[in-house]
Amino acid sequence: MGKETWLKSVSSGIMLFITFEMRLKMQHNYSILKKSYEIKKNSPKPIEWNEYSNNTIKTFNNLLKNKSENERVFQHFLEKNPAMVPGAFGIFGESGHVPHNNALIAQPKLTGLTTKIPDFLWLAMDSSSIYPVFIEIETPAKKWFTKNGQQHSDFTQAQNQLTEWKEWFANSNHKDLFYQFYGIHSDIFEKKMVKPRYILIYGSRSEFKEKPDLNRKRSLLAREDEEYMTFDRLNPNQKASNVITCKVKDGKFFAKYVPPTFKLGPGLASYRSEILNMESAINKSELKEERKEFLISRLDYWDSFAKKEYVGIIDMGDWE
Repeated sequence: MGKETWLKSVSSGIMLFITFEMRLKMQHNYSILKKSYEIKKNSPKPIEWNEYSNNTIKTFNNLLKNKSENERVFQHFLEKNPAMVPGAFGIFGESGHVPHNNALIAQPKLTGLTTKIPDFLWLAMDSSSIYPVFIEIETPAKKWFTKNGQQHSDFTQAQNQLTEWKEWFANSNHKDLFYQFYGIHSDIFEKKMVKPRYILIYGSRSEFKEKPDLNRKRSLLAREDEEYMTFDRLNPNQKASNVITCKVKDGKFFAKYVPPTFKLGPGLASYRSEILNMESAINKSELKEERKEFLISRLDYWDSFAKKEYVGIIDMGDWE
């Protein structure tokens, strides 16, 4: 082969290689600009947020008017409406991060605790910290103060409950058990500060109507890392519209209820795929039958999406 012919052959090979490389890059660039998931159009829709919010507030206000002394009534209502439970995004200024697994934990176990367990637990987060938020609910019928303005024994008992949880969490052995039980991997808590918070939901605003002195006295009761509020203060938080209420056992999350506003999509698929028992929870929740059937039919699809290595655009506004 002559020198000229050889040079032409090499040049052609280089050009073919460049063309092939360019084609691969073009295909790759195209794929990362494309959505590789499917949103089902014309599917049965969830209730709109404004309608849900108005209905929920109305139902909750009716519960308050009845002044039930049965705590279970409120526990059950809040489990079905996790957006009503404060603390999902922190309690001293809201974070933009969803709580761990985007879940509200109902009646969380604290290993070794012999007294009453919390009613709810959020594992709230921000970029630098994780906030285990322990929540105690009593009833709207309970009083903060006696008729002569002294702290009521019922309130003292509720406050002591927070103290016991504080003492439990202050034990380093308990912390390790806590992280293990709730599936909080070391790459999370070792990189973040852990700052537990405590919320007490207690009594009614009506106790302080036209009693400014007593209301000021109430504002001085909360201790460090604690937040006290009456039931009247609870309101649905739209940021928690997709939260799943769960029970936890040995690091595994089991769905108990999904809210009527619940949706599926790529943005929270990885969190949702960590939660078991979804079909049962959907069937028990307050959703229309056609909506239940649709959500259940799409669980496997979004589980598969969460597990594969994804290349492409994810639109956080894509829901079904």
